Amino acid sequence: MVNLTDNSILICYCLLIYYYFAIASSFILTDKPNTIVIEVNGDCLTVGAYVAHLHGYRVVREIFPSFCEVEENPLSEHHQRHRRAVLNGEDPVDILQRHKDISWAEHQVRKIRQKREYVWNDPQWPRMWYLQRNEHTVSLPDLNVTGAWLLGYTGHGSVVTFLDDGLEYDHPDLKANYDEEASYDINDNDADPSPRYDPSNENKHGTRCAGEVAAMVNNSICGVGAAYHAKVGGIRMLDGDVTDSVEARSLSHRPDHVDIYSASWGPDDNGVVVDGPGRLAKKAFEDGAQKGRGGKGSIFVWASGNGGRQFDSCACDGYINSIYTISISATTERGEKPWYLEECSATLASAYSSGNVGGVEHDILTTDLRHECTEKHTGTSAAAPLAAAIIALALEANPNLTWRDVMHLVVLSSRPLAIPSNKDYVTNAVGFNVSSKFGFGLMDAGLMTWYAEKWINVPPMVSCSSVPVEPSLYVAPNQQNFFEVNVLNCKNSDATQEVNFIEQVQIFVSLSADRRGDIELYLYSPSGTKSQLLPRRQKDSSNKGFQDWPFLTVQVWGESPHGLWKLEVVNTGSGSARLISWRLVIHGTKEYPWLSRSTTLSPLSSDGLPHSCHPECKSDLQPCGPSELDCVDCRHYKQILPDQKFRCLAVCPDDTYPSSNTTCLPCHTNCATCRSSSETSCISCKVDKYLVHDTMTCIQTCPEAYYIDKKLRKCVRCKSDCLSCDNEPSQCTSCSDGYTLKDGGCLKAAKACESTNYYDFDANKCRWCDSRCLTCNGPGSDQCTSCNQEANSKYRYIQQHSCVKTCSPGYVLINNKCEKNAGKPFYIDQKTHQSHSCHSSCLLCNGSKPNHCIACANNKILAHDGYCIDNCPEGYYVEKAETLSYTTNTCRSCQHGCTSCTDKSTCKQCDWNYEIKNDQCYPRCGTEYVSSSTELDCKTCTEGFTMINNKCISDCLNDAYYCKVDKVCKLCSENCLQCLYPGTYCRDCVYPMALNMFTHRCLSCCLTNITDENCCQCPQSYDGLCLHPLVKPEISSDILSVLTKIQNKFKTLDHTFQTIIFICLLIFIFVFSICSICLLYRLFSKRLPSKHIANHSSNIQYKMLNNNDDIDEDDNEEQECFSADKYEILNNDNRRKLLKHNVIELKSTSNANNKEQHSDDLSMKSTLTDSSNLTIDMLKSTKNNVLVPTESIISINSR
Repeated sequence: MVNLTDNSILICYCLLIYYYFAIASSFILTDKPNTIVIEVNGDCLTVGAYVAHLHGYRVVREIFPSFCEVEENPLSEHHQRHRRAVLNGEDPVDILQRHKDISWAEHQVRKIRQKREYVWNDPQWPRMWYLQRNEHTVSLPDLNVTGAWLLGYTGHGSVVTFLDDGLEYDHPDLKANYDEEASYDINDNDADPSPRYDPSNENKHGTRCAGEVAAMVNNSICGVGAAYHAKVGGIRMLDGDVTDSVEARSLSHRPDHVDIYSASWGPDDNGVVVDGPGRLAKKAFEDGAQKGRGGKGSIFVWASGNGGRQFDSCACDGYINSIYTISISATTERGEKPWYLEECSATLASAYSSGNVGGVEHDILTTDLRHECTEKHTGTSAAAPLAAAIIALALEANPNLTWRDVMHLVVLSSRPLAIPSNKDYVTNAVGFNVSSKFGFGLMDAGLMTWYAEKWINVPPMVSCSSVPVEPSLYVAPNQQNFFEVNVLNCKNSDATQEVNFIEQVQIFVSLSADRRGDIELYLYSPSGTKSQLLPRRQKDSSNKGFQDWPFLTVQVWGESPHGLWKLEVVNTGSGSARLISWRLVIHGTKEYPWLSRSTTLSPLSSDGLPHSCHPECKSDLQPCGPSELDCVDCRHYKQILPDQKFRCLAVCPDDTYPSSNTTCLPCHTNCATCRSSSETSCISCKVDKYLVHDTMTCIQTCPEAYYIDKKLRKCVRCKSDCLSCDNEPSQCTSCSDGYTLKDGGCLKAAKACESTNYYDFDANKCRWCDSRCLTCNGPGSDQCTSCNQEANSKYRYIQQHSCVKTCSPGYVLINNKCEKNAGKPFYIDQKTHQSHSCHSSCLLCNGSKPNHCIACANNKILAHDGYCIDNCPEGYYVEKAETLSYTTNTCRSCQHGCTSCTDKSTCKQCDWNYEIKNDQCYPRCGTEYVSSSTELDCKTCTEGFTMINNKCISDCLNDAYYCKVDKVCKLCSENCLQCLYPGTYCRDCVYPMALNMFTHRCLSCCLTNITDENCCQCPQSYDGLCLHPLVKPEISSDILSVLTKIQNKFKTLDHTFQTIIFICLLIFIFVFSICSICLLYRLFSKRLPSKHIANHSSNIQYKMLNNNDDIDEDDNEEQECFSADKYEILNNDNRRKLLKHNVIELKSTSNANNKEQHSDDLSMKSTLTDSSNLTIDMLKSTKNNVLVPTESIISINSR
């Protein structure tokens, strides 16, 4: 018989099976989606929910008021009726629309939509950081080329030719954009610009530059050109003798066809040469600007030079100083000044290029000789082609732009604040921020093309000149002189000479000097803007001076030329210098150049200066200002700031994505760039995480069967037979069961081996695994697949295919496997084996303090003493250290005598007593000297010193040095006790000052843990020396901090005040000691018993009471007489032990004449055996002291 319970279970199973088949059949028989949007006569919360429930649906969300999205609700009692109607062929929309409260209904059908983003199949595209910043989490913009592409501009119709060493025009990534008419071989006088091939690939330069502009897109080859639809040509002119004629023919090749000439060459960047174009080349520039491109003017883009290491300046390059060239500087991936950069006031703007030597920054990706690709294009040679590409995009947006229009667009659209290291810019009178390093800032392709779309040509250029000034005055050594000229010719009735708005200013200077490199020149405009025309060039020892040399500044762009101009000549050397003559030539416009551009630029204000809306503001909504924060509404995107204000942007920055209402919203915390706020919508990851394409998530460690691609920062899947792999999918490091590792691949073993063996293909037999491994794929200790988990095993945990005793720093033990820690960094205490958090500045550590770091975050550098710092100190350079566990940047010491270097073998600056030769520092020795490492090894002494015990001792007093020029002893600088050199080169300091061993300055000791330029951290015990700048003082407690401040303050006082304070302190201590002794004597004298106390009676009885809190106050006034020999004063602790719960009542029989009875709970009777009686008033119920007989104490405390 089947009982009732079994029947119930059977019925339940039948209902479940019916329900399953009903649901399954409904999905099979209908292809209608199960979500519907309905419009109801009311709100979704009440009317919508009620109607949906009647038809077996439920409300999912309200899209708009009265528009509700509903889905089937299987739990509704009306659901089955609804499904039967659907199975009978009725449309759910028709059923719903029959209801009186539903006016409209519609199925939600899946639609195919393609994302309009740039995901090319060119293999190097993801690594082109300067065109798209989705490889690293760096708060730096790219060149915003994608912004121009989004506007629809890719270079169509623009022609760029490269004056270089040839062009490999049949390169598969260039041939589709090759322009034969824009090409020629000047060296061999034929139409074939192909480079000359040799084993060293010397003539690769032109092909690399061309690839930056016009590498084809989406052809699965190399990368992508910034203007990938522009045409490119090549002029082969550098692979032979370069003459004025060769340059002129190159610069004037097909000016009717070529739009942009790009040149990444110039005079030798050795810090000595002063050279420029000849007469023919100058005419080619002038003719190109006047006649090229049908009268609109050829555009000449020029690399500013790579002589930074040689202390060269582009002010001595005549091609840069030409008013017809656009001079392009460079910045690195992290927005720093590169080591090769040359500074000058003629620099117009900057683009990205290679980073510093030995750093972690990337170079430029482009095409290379022999149909190859390269990621090692460097220098300003790589920056100039990117600028040419951006200009090609602007020319597509507006083909009517003149050569001067292009310069104006570069000035307006470049962003000075986009380069973090651009700190020393000047702000001219119009408000432009401009520097000699980076010009007007980082170029922005999107902004430049947006300007170009509606740009109206600027007024014609006019020029005016000052009268030549011929002072013929000498400038003494280490002195400076000012020379003035009042420009009156620019206010001229002749319209061809009237200039009211400056574009460029040329300063023609004739000057003689004993040593040309010691001369510095500065120009001051009437508005007060200071331009450095010529910096000091350390290597230029020529005595030729300058002969009418045309210096150029663009830093006064937009200012008025009317008023007094000043030229400052500085002679930093010991030789003489003489300014022979100088004159100004000012180029600009009579009318305001941007007045007719568009409504985003407003007319002149009352002060005559142009004021403008920021280009990202909606210009039709006033008022607006020059900042992105001064907008009423935005043209493209807005980003909400913490103070609830917003700023307008051309594109959403990293860590954000554009929402439907054009607001930039934050990505998930793991994502660097994303499509939405979801964790599974990452496009790229932050620096400590890697992207898994399968899930679009960012994780800290890649899962099994993946390897980490550190350059692309993503997890790449290994091939199917690999259990794990490194560097590439086919480079297996371990294999699946039944396979054995051989030559980086996994092969099927010829025969099965035991679990502790691996198959040796060479020997065709099974062999033992390494002693550390339990199972393995090969003989090495780093080829383990599992470890011995027994308790007596030394190597129980597997990490990076090796069996280890303990996990390395940064790894955590999970299921007997060392996994990279995904949480907060920690370390394991070797004594307690417990984990503790690292200091917040550390990425990995071996202790809790800030100087216990062993690896730092990507934007920090590990110092030699274990601190994570922002920049290496003087005398150190950055080097990348990489292990299996981590990668970090470290500070390495420069060679001895070197104060600034880029790597261990390349010094940029030496200490004062060293000189640089071939990038190395050598001791500076005269003919009468011998190089020696210490002062104890001197062979002879220089003037002003005397040999004593093989040591050269100064003939001057301690606070003086010997001046070789004046042949006398001169005082050292203030606070300097000993010095060997004028100025601030100290060897010992006056107390209490401390010596900074790096700068040789005497500084005060800091009173706090905060260090600034006027104080240094000193050791607790004064030794006259500052602590190393990387040694951070321990943060003391509040009391110690106060004591330290008092101590430091005392050190700064005059000797007389110190003596007075010391005497007062001694007097205070003496008086305090006397008072303390007197007080103690008085206290003890009151508590001593009389000398005639009788012997203690042996007849003492004890009684234990249960309460010591109920003693009457009268007891304090009553007296008890008892016999005792000694008394002890018990402290509070002993009293609590004795009298915690009970009070001892002492009873004894006394003589007839000494009987007295207590009336309270505490009574004590004692019998005295002597005739003498002792009245005691000290047995009291107090909380301070209790008097009891000594014998009683002993008997109570004994255990």
